[in-house]
Amino acid sequence: MKKYFNKLIVLVMVVAATGCSDDYLTTQPTDAYTPSSALSSPENMLLALNGMHREMYGQSDLDATYHSGESYVMPMMEFGAGDYLRALPGTSWFRSTCQWTNHTSATSSNIDWVWYQYYHLIGSANNILNASEDMVETDLLKEVRGQAYAYRAFLHHRLVCLWGKNPQYTDESVELGVPIMLVTAAPYEGQARETVANVYAQCESDIQNAITLLTGVGARTSKTHITASIANGIAARIALTKGDFVAAATYANAARTGYTPMSEDDFKAGFNSYENAEWMWGAEVVSDQTNYYRSWFYYIGMNFNGSFDRGTPRIINKTLFDQISTTDYRRDVFLDKMPNTTVEYTDDVTSPNYDPNYPTEAEFDAAVAAINTQYFAGKSSFKKHPYQVAKFLNANAATIEPEDVLYMRASEMYLIEAEALAKQNKDSEAADVLFELVSERDAAYIKSTNTGQALVDEILLQRRIELFGEGHRWFDMLRNDEALDLAGSHADPSYYLNGYKQDKPSVNNNWIFQIPQSEMDANTNMVQNPKASF
Repeated sequence: MKKYFNKLIVLVMVVAATGCSDDYLTTQPTDAYTPSSALSSPENMLLALNGMHREMYGQSDLDATYHSGESYVMPMMEFGAGDYLRALPGTSWFRSTCQWTNHTSATSSNIDWVWYQYYHLIGSANNILNASEDMVETDLLKEVRGQAYAYRAFLHHRLVCLWGKNPQYTDESVELGVPIMLVTAAPYEGQARETVANVYAQCESDIQNAITLLTGVGARTSKTHITASIANGIAARIALTKGDFVAAATYANAARTGYTPMSEDDFKAGFNSYENAEWMWGAEVVSDQTNYYRSWFYYIGMNFNGSFDRGTPRIINKTLFDQISTTDYRRDVFLDKMPNTTVEYTDDVTSPNYDPNYPTEAEFDAAVAAINTQYFAGKSSFKKHPYQVAKFLNANAATIEPEDVLYMRASEMYLIEAEALAKQNKDSEAADVLFELVSERDAAYIKSTNTGQALVDEILLQRRIELFGEGHRWFDMLRNDEALDLAGSHADPSYYLNGYKQDKPSVNNNWIFQIPQSEMDANTNMVQNPKASF
């Protein structure tokens, strides 16, 4: 990892200072900015920090060009976790993720990139923190340092979730996590993996520093910037994953203060704009810094005009859809009666391709035309399939125009607080928080009378529905020790292969990401995770 850190701080400085397209990086020299000049003042550090914000969603200069920050990582966390499914093989995007041959291979370019992407960003945060230690504290310096601490906590937490076992069902004082990277200076030696307990301790220390520094700091200029609310949200995620439910409830409540659940109109607007009042943290994607065919909406959307979206309709797991109340408006973003254009129409009721929703070809054709008009700007090139996901929609349908990227919103904090309270056996308080959220989504919802595990299960179901497709599902399955079983989902077992059924993570090492082989080769202190058993 060592050779990339100085290069990255220069790279992010250039991105932030220019605000230009990726082509700029390949045609202009970077030696105009040195690591020392990039870190010489809080103002310059803010520019470097803005480069980190850009790296969070931008097309990566570190590896293969199809990698693009959280725009790529978040879909990875959905496609292998069983709720957000492919209706047919289609294009090859995320095929290895669906089939579980991605994270279980040490030579996977995806895994290699996630590892180095996160450690690169940690290196940039470290450069800011280490260079600012002896500076005179100002409000701007507090803001910059607070955001750098928050990034370091967020990134180490993501790493330990993927490459280590959850502390709720393992001995965290023995179980290996990931290296803790706090410096980016000589001597450049590969670091050994720390225990899961030590990594969480570092995450907790860093996020506390972030909250302290960011509390009381003036209003931000963009939702890309990390505030005290977002730092509390990151702290809530860390505490919930660790199993510290008292802290998780406290942090989540602090994080959501001042926010309310979005309206039905906003929920159905396509999850494409940082202007949504419920969004806490996200990337405002401007036109000259878009990823085009490497964007979040190319990977996760329905009507982005790319081959993945046109040829590979994505659907909700039918077993999950069937658990959504018919009075819940969130059900409407899953098109269970979408006409199936992936097979030839037939009016033969004995055929497996017969669709009772459209008993005649005229009715079928009319439905297809209406859908094309409503979602695809009249274009007929997008394949359609029952239970298709219409949650993530381009504002201008069937274009490649950039859309914003969502990292955190208030509803997640309601759900964390409710879950953490329920796991403390504070059933009534948990039900109250859950009701605040779900009653906004379902006018017929009645405050839950469930208690104990039944209440926890209800909250977790609501979490699956509310946060569907937003990059949480894999992490949720890890921390809740959930098995994967796609029976009844409408997923094709001949396509999903090893990703069709897996035992729960506490007894199944197949969930753990392999350390990239490039890291194993370069770092004599590194120890590999157990290999997959299939």
